[in-house]
Amino acid sequence: MEQQATLPPEVRALYSIIAEISSSRDEQALLDTMLKQLVTELPYKAATLRLLNEEEQVLELKAAYGLSQEYLSKGAVEVARSAMDQRALAGECVIIADMRSDDQVQYSQAASAEGLASTLVVPLRTRDRVIGVLRVYTAERQTFDHGEQALLEAVAALGGQAIMRARLYHAFEALASSINSRLELSSVLPTLLISMVQELHIKGGSIRLLGPTKRRLHLAAAYGLSQDYLHKGIVEVAQSPIDQRVLAGEVVAIEDVTTGGAFQYTAAADREGIRAVLVLPLRVQTQPIGVLRIYSGQVRRFSEEELAFACTAADLGAVAIENARLHEALKARLDSLREDTDGWYRFLGLG
Repeated sequence: MEQQATLPPEVRALYSIIAEISSSRDEQALLDTMLKQLVTELPYKAATLRLLNEEEQVLELKAAYGLSQEYLSKGAVEVARSAMDQRALAGECVIIADMRSDDQVQYSQAASAEGLASTLVVPLRTRDRVIGVLRVYTAERQTFDHGEQALLEAVAALGGQAIMRARLYHAFEALASSINSRLELSSVLPTLLISMVQELHIKGGSIRLLGPTKRRLHLAAAYGLSQDYLHKGIVEVAQSPIDQRVLAGEVVAIEDVTTGGAFQYTAAADREGIRAVLVLPLRVQTQPIGVLRIYSGQVRRFSEEELAFACTAADLGAVAIENARLHEALKARLDSLREDTDGWYRFLGLG
């Protein structure tokens, strides 16, 4: 501890953040520590961290330090109305010398009332994309040198990876617990879909299972989709190249269904507001039993972490579906045996 106290403040802040990342799977604790260390160790008035909701295109507040509740409650940060955040989400470090007068700032009057002067906005990254923004604020006008930018970029990169790991770890833990506690197919399928839609912040999802002849995919469950879309037509495996690939074990991601011509019902997807689709195989051991589809209302490229989560959830779901089917078959058999036994007792009683 004494050695740490002699380190430059930038190094102390980074050291504390790395220590929290290494020891915690609690997303909120991690974010709180990150911002507290930045503000207390470095000459900043406050800091915030916001994560992008891709479906609604807003930046949702996840953590803040040094700001009043009134300022934090000023309103939604809409990407379309915040030019500085648009630049940061495109991968740029953005310096706003005077938040009170710069038209790139969505809430300039609120910033003035809060006593904020300058801000540095840094993209929050995972491996292959930006998932949010990290902002630091000063009380006086300030220029941020390259060293500060590099430090905050490093903190944001560490934080982005840790946030995604913690989030997906807890999501999968909750999903596994929820699915494993259910044995009825009518309960397992909605649970799987709702968990995936909420965790990945997407529009909706559906599960289609193969029929006895394995020529059609029959709708078994859906969430977040209209009845018109769900009944758009029969899904014949022979007429759906995407489903053929998925049933063979491939994961298919379509970033934009309006291009490429690979999607079977493009017009219906357009009416439903669907722009991106991820299709995953449902397999028990090596045998396909159906497909899991998740839909986004935005053109979207799913990250490596999201793909890993979705694939693992689909594998878990397939096993749960098979277990539920076996449970229902066993229950039906036991009910049949019980009826037979009751019939024999009645027969013997009559004799």
